Amino acid sequence: MAYKMTLIIEGREITIPVLPEKISVQAAGKNDKTTVIGLGEINILRKRGLREVSWESFLPVHSAPYVTGKIREPIEIVRAIENARDNASPIRFLITGTDLDINIRFGVDSFDYEERAGEVGDIYYQIKLIEWKDYSPKRIVLPTVASKPAQAKEPTRSGSPAPVKTHTVVKGDCLWAIAKKYYNDGSRYPDIYNANKATIDARNKGTGNPKYTIYPGQVFTLP
Repeated sequence: MAYKMTLIIEGREITIPVLPEKISVQAAGKNDKTTVIGLGEINILRKRGLREVSWESFLPVHSAPYVTGKIREPIEIVRAIENARDNASPIRFLITGTDLDINIRFGVDSFDYEERAGEVGDIYYQIKLIEWKDYSPKRIVLPTVASKPAQAKEPTRSGSPAPVKTHTVVKGDCLWAIAKKYYNDGSRYPDIYNANKATIDARNKGTGNPKYTIYPGQVFTLP
C-alpha cells in the first residue's frame, strides 16, 4: 500500500496530490509541576493536549510523475477546505501506508494559499489542522418496561453456520478502501487488520514494508 494523505470533507475524499517534504505533528503535554515537602519538585501527569498537524505543498493543475491519486482542479480543493473552515465543519485526515498512520477528525485552523507567476493554475498553500472532539450533549434513552409477559425463548436450532464473509485483495486495494466497501466506513480498517493480523504480518515480516501493506490474492476474513 503506497504512502497516501487524504482529506475527507463532507463525504468527499480528496487525495493530497503532491506529498509534502515534511509534515509536523504536535501534541502539547498538559502536565503540572509542583513541590512536595520531603520530595522536592514532582511532575503530575495529565492527558495530552489536542494534536496539531501542519504541512505545506502545492496543488498542480496538470498531472506529473510526482502526483499521487486523481488530479482535481486546485480551486475545487481550495473551496472545499475553505467551506469546512468557514462553516466550522470538522474534516477527517488520514495518512496511510506508513508507520505514522493517522485517522482523526480535525478542524481547519489556518489555510493560506497563493498563485505564482509563471505557474498559472498551480496553487501553493500552507495548512494547519487541530484535532476536533465531539463535545455535543448526548441524549440518553432509558429502556421502557415491557407490558407483555416474558415468553420462553425458543431453543437454538442446529443447522449450518452462517457463511463467513471474505474479501480477495486485488491490485490497488488498501485496508481503508476495503472497510469503506463493506462497512461504508473506511475508519474501520483496523478491524480488518486485527482479524487478519497473522496473514498480513507473516507476508510483511522481514520486508521492511509498512505495517498495513497488503498484496493481491490475499483472502481476508471480514469481521
